[in-house]
Amino acid sequence: MSKYFTVEVKPTITASKQHIGAFSGGDVLFDWTEFEVPKGSARLVGATILVRPQGNAAPTVNNKVMNLVISKSNTQTLGVINSPATNRPSNDLIGNIAFATTDFANAHMASTAVASSPTTISAPIVLTADQNVTSTQGYDKFYIGGLSDAQDFSTINRINGDPDGMGTALVIDGTSMNALEHFLPGDVFHAHDDAVIGTAAVVANGTITLTEAIAASVLADDDFVYNIHPIRIILQFEQ
Repeated sequence: MSKYFTVEVKPTITASKQHIGAFSGGDVLFDWTEFEVPKGSARLVGATILVRPQGNAAPTVNNKVMNLVISKSNTQTLGVINSPATNRPSNDLIGNIAFATTDFANAHMASTAVASSPTTISAPIVLTADQNVTSTQGYDKFYIGGLSDAQDFSTINRINGDPDGMGTALVIDGTSMNALEHFLPGDVFHAHDDAVIGTAAVVANGTITLTEAIAASVLADDDFVYNIHPIRIILQFEQ
């Protein structure tokens, strides 16, 4: 009998790299991010990506071309985020999943662009692990990386006031901004210089309640606010 399951991956795109501005074609969107599947060969049958918008008013949808690369190891980095990929040979690459702009749902779904791309997996991608890679007992470990084509996560969301007096109530502003169009509970926030802000518990327009109080003397008024996991990947497998 076939057994189907999904694995969710939340790659990190550092705030300082998002703050640079739009990515260019072939830039590293995120470096190798590990995920695990139940032990034994598994066939990748589909993938879905959820992509947050640019951090501006409206907001601007990120329904751009994206390539996901799967590898047995992370020994050779893809390169620096928001810079061209490093050209280095590898025998550990397993396959590639390509998303086109036409794979995305209607562009009016700006706050979360969603694309499913089973049709671009033109040949079965079978994942068989490198047994020299340490993983959780009963599981095999693999890695996924992303290559960009014009995604832009730059933001005008900023801290509004002295953060040292805010406790768990993060007050933000930005011209014509609505936090509900950008953020969700569970989002992890860093400032544009990669200083840690905290994790969202409740999101309201203008104020985000964090799970813990903001650390003292780390942040400043007008620091930019970034969600460091603006992309979620749902991989669908048959085993």
